Amino acid sequence: MFASQISIDEPIIHDYSREELQNPPPDCGRGLNLSLRGSGDYEYGDVADPFPASLLIPQSEWQARIQEMEASKSRLSDMIRLANLPPKDQASTNYCWINAPTHACEIVRLQQGQPMVILSPASAGAQITNYRNVGGWGKDGLQFIVDHGLVPVDKWPANAINPKYATPENLQLAKQYRVVEWTELKPRNLQQLMSMLLRRIPVAVGYNFWSHEVVAVDPVWIDGGPAIRIRNSWKGWGDYGFGILQGSKALPDDAVAPRTANAA
Repeated sequence: MFASQISIDEPIIHDYSREELQNPPPDCGRGLNLSLRGSGDYEYGDVADPFPASLLIPQSEWQARIQEMEASKSRLSDMIRLANLPPKDQASTNYCWINAPTHACEIVRLQQGQPMVILSPASAGAQITNYRNVGGWGKDGLQFIVDHGLVPVDKWPANAINPKYATPENLQLAKQYRVVEWTELKPRNLQQLMSMLLRRIPVAVGYNFWSHEVVAVDPVWIDGGPAIRIRNSWKGWGDYGFGILQGSKALPDDAVAPRTANAA
């Protein structure tokens, strides 16, 4: 029976995980606040399109498709490792809610064959929060990325919550790093999430149990069923930032995927 190969350094968070697997290392923040999200299936309005039924992949195909992706080394995690795209490090900021979509933007740019550019979550998060280190949720971040873009980290450091970087030159530069199309998934909908990952589309996923948002990158198959590989924004966590969510822990309470990035 096929089962995905999981690195010994990848934590597996499942319904019976020890609490220490869920908590951040010292000096690592979280900050997701889904109390700001409404209770409907689709709460992003015109910022993101609802998931179309045409993208659904039948569950009967999942295991074979995952096996093929792993055999051909064509997963997003394979692309990330080959390009040496580093994981995010949100440090002590409460900006997981903007780190995750920012990293998803970096991944989709790579997937579209664009040059690798490391983008600054704080260049959006700080302006959204009026330069406060506070939590949030994905809609505000997506709207900002669509309208204004993200500044590369060599011009605005990743965690710099400081208005001195909001120069006219940086704000103009950010427009080259916009993601203009997004797809919203229904909360806690495994079929939609797996369908996106099987199509190699990264998904920014938020979890109430964790008060945290990360990026889902791969579908995996372990213990006879589906799970997801995520990339976290905590320094030193997992294997190059990768870990596994399994069971009910894999079902996001908020999920949105970038589709089209501007060419810089």
